[in-house]
Amino acid sequence: MYQLAQQRRPTNGFTMSIIFFLLAVAGTIQLEAQTSGGVLDKTPGVYSATTLVEVNSPASPVNDSLIAIVGVRLIDGLGGPPIDDMVVLIDGIRIVDVGPRSLVKIPENATVYDGQGKTLMPGLIDSHLHSVNDDAFLNVILKRGTTSLRDPGHPFRFYQVLDFAKSPAPRAFLTGSHMDGYPGVYKDHALLVKDHAHARETVYDYVRQGSSGIKIYFRLPLEFYAPIVKAAEACHIPVFAHLELVDADDAIRAGIDGIEHVTSFGSALADPADAKEFKDNVRAHSSARSDGRYQLWSRIDLKSDRVREVIKVAVDNDLVFSPTLTTFERQFNDPRAKDYEAKAFKNMLDFVGMAHKAGVRIVTGSHTSGWYADYGWAYQREMELLVEAGLTPMEAIVSSTMSNAAYFRSESRIGSIEKEKLADLLLIDGDPSKNISDMRKISRVMLNGVWVKN
Repeated sequence: MYQLAQQRRPTNGFTMSIIFFLLAVAGTIQLEAQTSGGVLDKTPGVYSATTLVEVNSPASPVNDSLIAIVGVRLIDGLGGPPIDDMVVLIDGIRIVDVGPRSLVKIPENATVYDGQGKTLMPGLIDSHLHSVNDDAFLNVILKRGTTSLRDPGHPFRFYQVLDFAKSPAPRAFLTGSHMDGYPGVYKDHALLVKDHAHARETVYDYVRQGSSGIKIYFRLPLEFYAPIVKAAEACHIPVFAHLELVDADDAIRAGIDGIEHVTSFGSALADPADAKEFKDNVRAHSSARSDGRYQLWSRIDLKSDRVREVIKVAVDNDLVFSPTLTTFERQFNDPRAKDYEAKAFKNMLDFVGMAHKAGVRIVTGSHTSGWYADYGWAYQREMELLVEAGLTPMEAIVSSTMSNAAYFRSESRIGSIEKEKLADLLLIDGDPSKNISDMRKISRVMLNGVWVKN
């Protein structure tokens, strides 16, 4: 189905989902959603749990192209050790062969790129990035290695300029406005859920518009999670949440697939009295969470039974966790940071390490910016912080590639260097499997079989 659809280049990226529906009739499922008025609404779903797609269509090679990248150190995104002196052969938009130089025959008509001394790895996948009609910024992060992104919770209209982009941008996986409870927080971003039927209908409507996930925001009561999760499961798309007022373990038991932000765990980990004070303040004023979560996290005892119990719930339910540490980073030696903020961040960092060690699936999300990240480099800072939290450099690379591809439910297309995968690739000067900061040494970026102009 994807191969057929890829041959068509829609001028409007937001119509891609409609084209996929028309081309995959045999795989279409019909969902009958009971609306609040009692009318059955048949809604097409997504055809495979591993082929969710972006809303934009990256450019393909203009002519039939055959590219051989020769002599590279290969990190394939699957977690194995790097392999030296490898060849990757790309035909058009796809990888067609991967292997040692001694075994891969390079066609005479191939354009050969010498990768000696460089590392070839899959393009980075950002699980949590926000942009508002900013094609220039999207081009910047593409040049710095992010070939796919998901914006969890912004309206589709925030990406309408993709249809007019003059420079390439990463594959953009969108979710539509986050689903929030009354009175809402960012009302221009949000859809306020009225009742269970409205929650289900919204999921189906988002899918029709090309959504590849659903974002729950922190004022939505727990009672609405189940209908959202059920509707999303029927469409084979994940549900993830930003939490403040609903405890993380309750949200996980309600069936969500992922949690965005380390701070979302705060109320579940904290002393109950501290958690209640925090929630009461946030219910009264949403802005109270900005400073309140640092106050809360500075007092969390990571040795408590509560912490172990919450982590166990996450592991048992195969939760995906995108910590977005970069946006919360505060350091003790920074005069801008209060002591309790730096202490809170240290607890956040240690908690991510504990969760990883226990078996929680960690993925990489930049949240766009942070105090200690230069413009466009938040993703690399996040990878460095994940290593500081306890992941090995190779584990951080997998979290940034194949693990995120699985979180996007697009692992059959992106996330690793394997035959038939799309050619989203990075050439790195250095070896990030030994020094994660080498991820800042981007030499070349390939998107969909096309080298991105630097």
